[in-house]
Amino acid sequence: MWFIFIQRSTEMLVGPTLLMTTRVIIGFSLVVSCILHTTSEANYDRTERRLSYRSVLYVWAGQDPSVPNAADFVAVIDFNERSPTYGSILRVVPLVSNPSTGVGQANNEPHHSSTSWSGRYYITGGLLSFLSKQKEIFVWKIPLNPLLGPQFVCGVDAPGSACVDEFQPYGPNSFLVSMMCDESAGSPGDMVIVNAVTCTAKSFLRNRGELQNFNPHGYGRLANGSVLTADYIVPITLTEPDASKIVFQSTVRHFYPDGSLQRTYNFQIPPGHITGLGEGIGFMELKAIPNDFLGRAYACGTNTNYIYLVTPGIPEPVPVLDASVVNGHNVRPSAGIVSMFPSGKHALMTFQMRFIMLMDISMPESPKILYTFDFCTDSSIAGMPIRVPGSNATTTFPEFCAANSNIVGTHVIIHPPGEKRFVVLNYFLKFGLAQFAGTRSVHAFILNPNLSDFSYDHRFNPNYSGSDSRTTFFSLQAYPHHAQYYRV
Repeated sequence: MWFIFIQRSTEMLVGPTLLMTTRVIIGFSLVVSCILHTTSEANYDRTERRLSYRSVLYVWAGQDPSVPNAADFVAVIDFNERSPTYGSILRVVPLVSNPSTGVGQANNEPHHSSTSWSGRYYITGGLLSFLSKQKEIFVWKIPLNPLLGPQFVCGVDAPGSACVDEFQPYGPNSFLVSMMCDESAGSPGDMVIVNAVTCTAKSFLRNRGELQNFNPHGYGRLANGSVLTADYIVPITLTEPDASKIVFQSTVRHFYPDGSLQRTYNFQIPPGHITGLGEGIGFMELKAIPNDFLGRAYACGTNTNYIYLVTPGIPEPVPVLDASVVNGHNVRPSAGIVSMFPSGKHALMTFQMRFIMLMDISMPESPKILYTFDFCTDSSIAGMPIRVPGSNATTTFPEFCAANSNIVGTHVIIHPPGEKRFVVLNYFLKFGLAQFAGTRSVHAFILNPNLSDFSYDHRFNPNYSGSDSRTTFFSLQAYPHHAQYYRV
């Protein structure tokens, strides 16, 4: 993750408009330490202090097709705790259809997003754009003042691949992108480098066509430039009438910096410790551990609920944590995403589409769960009114959980380095057999100074205002999926 500092030198209010001149400093050092894992122990205290900054969130979201002129959009949310509009949507920047360039404003299924190391570009993806024969990667320019919202630049296609998933910075203005499928929603997928300046894409892999059952989702770049990728699912099998026919992959791969395959790790399915949904484990997530001199990473099994330790330097992957312990060892499908702290000593993880876990990973071979939050049962939010998506009914999290198999859609988690807060999005996917829309909401949490637990931030609420006077994700009939953070 990178960030922008904008220092105001002068400002003047002219009518309703605030004019200002600014000086921009891009935080390269923290970017390098976060991505290339070179943060020293001396930097640990500085990067993980519990601070709060003037900031905004860009939230990449979709809109119900029933909305007139529905469009996928970026919501700019006030993330400044001292602001009277904290937690409110300040503006909405929609995609606009352009048939001549292959950009469609709707039916993209907004998925992940990222920001370039240079701080100039914001990039978003449409998981299902290919089904409408639309371009699937969207490049935006970030203005000097992020409050103004991103400016759309271009749409990009990744030749021969589809199901765009995770982005990570790759050079000043480029991104490495996992493409989970081919253009028929099968295999092989691809790992693609997108150049935001030229609006072009090319494969990172040397011999993609030779890869079997290759459906990459989460991945991690190691300090030497090599890449570990996690195979997740064959997307076309989600359209089967029978859930037992869903094919989850059970492999992790290591690629050299030149894109050639070094090794494929095959994981064994533990007997009696699997959800029973489809075939295979399904690795939605893989994250490299920052500052780990052995180049280790965690891979998270959707159908086993195990967290596995994997690295090019060990013979076989090692299961190091049964995350289902937080639910009485009830193994259920998990759409968990991990957010690593830059020090490599703590991590946050969403789990089973309802839990958030804070973990101590200072000993990667034996991670410890420090604190668990459950959207379905936590007393701090039990009486908080929420809206039922697609209706005018008001409910609560316990009631919603009781009516929806204890699934609120908890999926993406964003913890900006140096921030005392993190953000969780409760929406996963609605496609075929994967009907996990959840509460379609965005939530903020506050870490305690000792990094031993966290609490729900009730002041942050872009979801439902209780009136029609404020734009919210509910009033927009939206489904927010991913977020990026910018200091102002």
